[in-house]
Amino acid sequence: MNHRFITIALLAFFLLGYLSVLPFYEASRKAIKKEEVKGITLPPAIIKLFALEYRSIAADFLFVRLSQFYGGKVETIEKATKDDWQWLHRNLDLVTELDPYFQDPYFMANGFLTWDAGMYEEAEMLLQKAVKARTWDWTFPFFIGFNRFFFMGDNKGGADYLLMAYERPGAWNLLPSLAARLYYEDKKTETAISFLEKIWERESDVNIKKYYRVRLDALNKILFLEKAVDFYTEKIGLPPASLKALVDSKIIRGIPPDPYGGMFYIDKEGKVKSTSKLARKPK
Repeated sequence: MNHRFITIALLAFFLLGYLSVLPFYEASRKAIKKEEVKGITLPPAIIKLFALEYRSIAADFLFVRLSQFYGGKVETIEKATKDDWQWLHRNLDLVTELDPYFQDPYFMANGFLTWDAGMYEEAEMLLQKAVKARTWDWTFPFFIGFNRFFFMGDNKGGADYLLMAYERPGAWNLLPSLAARLYYEDKKTETAISFLEKIWERESDVNIKKYYRVRLDALNKILFLEKAVDFYTEKIGLPPASLKALVDSKIIRGIPPDPYGGMFYIDKEGKVKSTSKLARKPK
């Protein structure tokens, strides 16, 4: 009976304590949202020391705090300053150090730091944590791959990360084809063909294999034309003005058809491309 009484007394004590603190916490929460107070960000090592085994709880609390701050920015339609973005990055770094498996901070980093702040390297630094911690999750290497080619102009790096994403469970089956396209854009057509052939061999879905087969057909024809352009340049001493020059000089018999329905041509930089952009036109 005494033990039961003590247990009930302790629960009542903690409940009263919680209820007494709750109004102050709520007032603090509203102040953060209203006044957009950033405060000081302590180094992760110090926060880890104080958080002990409750690091995930501390991460949750800090993430709610920075979410409220930027929620206030959105509500007031106020543009974030450079200092604001740096504060966001520091706090996202802190949250992901406390709990590297927590996915929401990574989504925030990929959304805000890339599209709005232009902090591509900082965003990738955070996403690399997700890639390392969440080894089963294909979305984060995909985000890095997208950011590499879309924002940073790194086609090969983008393709490499798309392939990493493809190796993880649940990934899109079309990622290898997208990666092949990036390798081609980076003037690495042979690399694109080589790895796509391996992916084609491993794929069991008949429809996906057909899709890859068309892409391989187009890439092989592009590679054929690229080698003809190189031969023409070496023989004549100047690059050809058009693919027709390859036919006129009898280096090739004719220009092969694009399986996507477009026409191959040489752009201003001397690269073999197609008017289809290696994609079928919607019917």
